[in-house]
Amino acid sequence: MVAKKSDVDVLSVVTKALRRATPELRTELMELIVGAMVDAGDWGSIMFWYSELSNAIEQYLLMLSRTDQAVCGHCFDGLNEELKRKLVGRVEVRR
Repeated sequence: MVAKKSDVDVLSVVTKALRRATPELRTELMELIVGAMVDAGDWGSIMFWYSELSNAIEQYLLMLSRTDQAVCGHCFDGLNEELKRKLVGRVEVRR
């Protein structure tokens, strides 16, 4: 599938804006995107991104543990049970 020029233009603008965005703005954008996927019933994309984000979080936390930095307990508690089980004993959790 070939992207239309208008789609490429939108993606370019969003990419540039995200480079300068605050974490809060990026979070708000993700909420909008996920909301749009839910509204459209795009469950395949949601499941794909759920898996991608879980893998990215796991890799980030493992990298963090190699730098002798503890993971915030509040953040660790917010992870799903499967990811917590994978990370138990592999990352230090600061309580």
